Amino acid sequence: MPAVDLLILFKGLADIIAACILVVQPDIIYKSSATRALHDATGLHISRVETAPGFNQAIACMVVAVGVGHIVASQSHSPLARRPVFAMNLTWAALNIATCLTPRAWELASATQLMTAMTHTVFSTALYLTGAASSEVRNRKKKDK
Repeated sequence: MPAVDLLILFKGLADIIAACILVVQPDIIYKSSATRALHDATGLHISRVETAPGFNQAIACMVVAVGVGHIVASQSHSPLARRPVFAMNLTWAALNIATCLTPRAWELASATQLMTAMTHTVFSTALYLTGAASSEVRNRKKKDK
């Protein structure tokens, strides 16, 4: 299996594990040492599961669906499946970074959101470096004509 597909596979598995944590014990993520360190460094608030338990469940469902999509894409071994995975993760990172830059008075951003923005930025960079953003198949077809 190509390295890019392994990367996508492991990200899918990590998403599913993270979703399970959100369902069973979300404070493992919300009150982790990384989240607290980001809170201390930025002043962004720490999310509280008690505020919206149904919302945490909805996030967990979405994260599982995204994780399954990653796993399915990794099994295709196709550049055409990798490009949407790259775009999705880059979009996730960009939107979360943008949210973290909103005025503090809006209370939209959290330390947990900054943490996910950072991890998705790292993952998007790794995907880019391993060729997931490449349009190799399309270019090959153009050459064949």
